Amino acid sequence: MPETFDIISVGAVLVDMIALVEEFPKKDGESFVRDFKFMPGGAAANVAVITSRLGLKTAFSGKIGKDTFGELLLKDLTKEKVHFKNTIVISDEISTGSCYICVDKKGDRMIMAYSGAADTLAIDDLPLELFAKANWVNLSDLRNIASIEALLDSDIEINFSMSPGALIAQNPSRAYRLVQKAKLIVASVDEITQIFRCAEEEIDAITADLIEENKERVIAVTKGRRGATIYSKAETVKIPIFKVDVVDTTGAGDAFTAGMLYALTRGK
Repeated sequence: MPETFDIISVGAVLVDMIALVEEFPKKDGESFVRDFKFMPGGAAANVAVITSRLGLKTAFSGKIGKDTFGELLLKDLTKEKVHFKNTIVISDEISTGSCYICVDKKGDRMIMAYSGAADTLAIDDLPLELFAKANWVNLSDLRNIASIEALLDSDIEINFSMSPGALIAQNPSRAYRLVQKAKLIVASVDEITQIFRCAEEEIDAITADLIEENKERVIAVTKGRRGATIYSKAETVKIPIFKVDVVDTTGAGDAFTAGMLYALTRGK
């Protein structure tokens, strides 16, 4: 009998290479790197790891290469108690993805991402029997969404959560179709305005329409230094930021998504 998971997070698991600089280099310029970090990442994997740390039973579904980066990532998922034994596919042909991140002294960042094997995830790679029993299936920032579109068009009923990220939001028509299927949407202001081709001032009305279509839907719009707004049938809640010294915002949105999934799984 298939295992039951609180969360199955679908998308990319990558190796992040983070360079900390005083300021971003200008075109054809150069910046001194004051610190360098090499660590596991990928939006979907981040969500899986954080929800696991919060005590949920979590699995990650995605694709990696048969290489050193892939081995490193599997070791990290094992350490973080994230299930992957029959949910990760290993490619013999395409390498594991990687992400190159530059962070300045204000905590702002520039990202260059190579999806690698993650971008070849197909519907046949997905553990559908596990998806059908999971409390939530979460999709985060994946360029090739054909497998998820096929899943959502199938007869399998799932609680679908999505945090589109730049890779999904940059294709508004396909992103919009995913939004129509989602019970939980966590997206930045920029992603919402890109998907709906709207101004920020129109977001309240757009979220109201989405919740009218599905009264169980919850939408969180993150606004960076301005906090976030959470919309549901019951209420709209504005959440301020905590006053902290910003070091690096990498993964902040993934942590927010994980927190939302944890709260909804625990009935909060």
